[in-house]
Amino acid sequence: MKSSSLICLLTISLLVGCQTSVVLHSPEHSNDPIAEGRHIIAHAPAKDKNLWRLRVALLALKQGRHAEARELFNAAMPSAGIILKGDAGTRKAQNLFSPEERKSFHGEPYERTMGWFYRGMLYWMDGEPDNARACFRTAQLMDALAEKNKFRADWVLLDYLDGMVTAKLGDDSSGALNRARIHAGDTTLPEYNTNANVMIFLQFGFGPVKKSGGDVGEKINYDGGFSATKSARIRVESQIITVPIFDDLTYQANTRGRRAMDSILTRKARVKKAADGIGDVGIVSGAILTDSETTRDEGLTLLGVGLTGKAVGGSVEPRADTRTWNNLPQYLSFASLELPTGRHEAVIEFLDSNGNALPNRRKNVTLTVDLGSDTVVFVADQ
Repeated sequence: MKSSSLICLLTISLLVGCQTSVVLHSPEHSNDPIAEGRHIIAHAPAKDKNLWRLRVALLALKQGRHAEARELFNAAMPSAGIILKGDAGTRKAQNLFSPEERKSFHGEPYERTMGWFYRGMLYWMDGEPDNARACFRTAQLMDALAEKNKFRADWVLLDYLDGMVTAKLGDDSSGALNRARIHAGDTTLPEYNTNANVMIFLQFGFGPVKKSGGDVGEKINYDGGFSATKSARIRVESQIITVPIFDDLTYQANTRGRRAMDSILTRKARVKKAADGIGDVGIVSGAILTDSETTRDEGLTLLGVGLTGKAVGGSVEPRADTRTWNNLPQYLSFASLELPTGRHEAVIEFLDSNGNALPNRRKNVTLTVDLGSDTVVFVADQ
């Protein structure tokens, strides 16, 4: 039977109208969701391959298949410069008669940020915290072009992790920690323990999904994500740590402001609505005038103008690209611990808004701590 995780992923993809025409099932892959995902990637249109790579990469990461997750994230995330510059598909999408979804999928800034965030986590798992820090900084850069200054580069966890790695490498981490605390508001962030050797990355719930808005679908709106989990409690032997939410992906999606593409889509929408309006007037007026012998020629002319207007209006493509990386979480969290070398059994409980443990969400995690390196684990509540 096909993995329930992949079935859920595919179902959500169809429900949100990702507009991707792919072969969704191949019997020879049905017992392995990652192989099934690779099958989907192989059959996806070129413009959608990155979207599916990201979805399957996160599924692989959740299953602890880190090498496969790393490969897929690397393939899906080109350099920051390429993403910000755009490609030929991006330029074609600006054409009046081309849909925005024609461009290769690189996602909205919050999705790009998450791709680099996961890449950073994987580098840290591989014992390369300096490369992890570079990824966290690039992830923050993806949010640096928000319309309003107060929302630029305001991910809490990215600055906090930047400072954590910097402190562990023996450099001044105060700037990154101060930035994280400013963006964290009332959430208390702990001081860094440079002797901490266990890094626990946590994510909760289901993230935002894009949908069309505006008169003719020219705007992106977000259905907010959901998470019953509001914090987590980690127990490792005598240590008990309660960790708060660091970042909210729905907040990050909604505070981006207008995109460069939005003005182009607005222009397309105006052209479409004007052409449709001319078409309606021309067709109705022309039909009336052709009923009279004396005005038939004028009526036929108006009918021609009306039909041309409707043809132009029907050809303009103002609809915003609503393809969504739809298995992202709603919230991000993090904890660090100092443990002696050896094996340790950790219990992670996911808590509701009242601090009560949610049923059927408890996770048991074995932590293997080696001398001289960090143990990095990733745990999702779903």
